[in-house]
Amino acid sequence: MKHLPHRFVFVTGNEHKLIEARQILGLDLERVDLELDEPQGLDVLAVARVKARLAAAALNRPVLVEDTSLELVALGGFPGPLVRWLLLAAGAASIPRLLAGFADHRAVAHCVAVARDGAREWVGDGKVHGAIVTAPRPTTGFGWDVVFAPDWGGGRTYAEMTPGEKNSRSHRRLALDVLRTRLLEDAPDQTSGTSA
Repeated sequence: MKHLPHRFVFVTGNEHKLIEARQILGLDLERVDLELDEPQGLDVLAVARVKARLAAAALNRPVLVEDTSLELVALGGFPGPLVRWLLLAAGAASIPRLLAGFADHRAVAHCVAVARDGAREWVGDGKVHGAIVTAPRPTTGFGWDVVFAPDWGGGRTYAEMTPGEKNSRSHRRLALDVLRTRLLEDAPDQTSGTSA
């Protein structure tokens, strides 16, 4: 039987991401909050891969990183991975305001998770399609969870769901599931057999 390696350290300053990753992977991940001079851009895969290389080099140990993107269809994918800076500058309520005057409120929640051990790299990618609601629901919550309603959520935002419900089908869940599968494909077989 193959087991997911427990040797990766999750590099994030975001406690909410750590909690979700632990719940999704079923691992007691160690977290390291590391300031990285990561690139900025609209390609979430490129950002996550560079972040993983920088973190692995800085810590000299196997790392797990992830980056998320909120891609607004009417704005050609903006803010994408830059959503973090939009949230810091103007809050989640600014996201529906960006779409004022647009009939199209469709959005894609996108997560890329990258595990890196030396020169070896594994990537998991997950996308959830949905829409931006007209105002935050509820008024407080994690990041942009209060304004993103996944297509499968019956009109509810991520923030209106239980953590288990959100984590069962979220963009982070999809990315981490793919990453777990790829890690297991490379994991050594640790079957415990008995001799006859």
